[in-house]
Amino acid sequence: MSNDKYDVILDTMDATESRLEILFRQAGDGFIQVEYGRKQRAALQDSFRMLAINDIIKSKSINGLIETVPGIRTNLLHFDPEIISYQELIENVKESEDSMSTIDDVVLESRIINLPIAFEDSETKKSVAKYVAEVRQDAPNVINGYNIEYMAMCNGVSVAEVKKMLLGTEWFNSGGGFWPGGAFLWPMDPRCALVVPKYNPPRTWTPEGAVGIGGPCVFTYTTPTGGGYQLFGRTIPIFQFACKHPMFKDGPFLYRNADRVRFHETTEKEVLEIYGHVHEKFDYEYIIDQGEIKAKDYLKWYNSEDIQTGMKKLKEKQAVGVKEAPLL
Repeated sequence: MSNDKYDVILDTMDATESRLEILFRQAGDGFIQVEYGRKQRAALQDSFRMLAINDIIKSKSINGLIETVPGIRTNLLHFDPEIISYQELIENVKESEDSMSTIDDVVLESRIINLPIAFEDSETKKSVAKYVAEVRQDAPNVINGYNIEYMAMCNGVSVAEVKKMLLGTEWFNSGGGFWPGGAFLWPMDPRCALVVPKYNPPRTWTPEGAVGIGGPCVFTYTTPTGGGYQLFGRTIPIFQFACKHPMFKDGPFLYRNADRVRFHETTEKEVLEIYGHVHEKFDYEYIIDQGEIKAKDYLKWYNSEDIQTGMKKLKEKQAVGVKEAPLL
């Protein structure tokens, strides 16, 4: 660690065979960010460990810890510095980490949420058209009035292959997204790991239920808002502030940490009909299957020859696509 008094890294834990080096970063008077590794990476085993450690931390009922906000490789700890010092909080995290020597035994409760999606729907197309008219007329990511062809170009695949990948895997929720009720969704199957740059600059409006991708991460927009992810369709409500539908009786958010989302294609007409049943009649039945993720089994499958070969082939296509796609 640096001796610079302005260094935000308060403490560290050495890397082990089962985890990266851990950095404890100052994130304000009442916040500490726990981060795995000094280099950014999107690896689900980091999130599996983060969520398991998060459960251990919360089970301690630490006096002064207000909330935790886990992500793919970070956890933001919100605490009251008048009740607990950052040193005490860090020691609690270290004890939690030391109690887990490997992630082989990690089993996460993980629901599978089945969501219908209408590709290239009219509402998200209106959002793209508004962007071109009011923000950037020469937007290179808008091809034939939409973003999905640009997504295909960036990955060196066809539009049909893009849709097949979006529908062909479960999308793992590593934690809350940048907007209330959202989720950062990552592909469980690395052979479906599409990657695209975000809008430059971002949109001023995105409809509720829009689904897009930025970098390697899929996001479902909970409410009308701005946004920068490349849009490819629209799904049903995953947020209800009024909490009148039975699915939202305990709170306005559908997603939980470690949920998996599986999309299946439908028509825009059906999506719009479901909106009425969710927000007006309150009688739509969400299809949610209970399940779990065993980290050891997942990593064995992930590291198998077939999966690694398929992942390598996709990366080769993406390398070609990145060179051909116009920069944003």
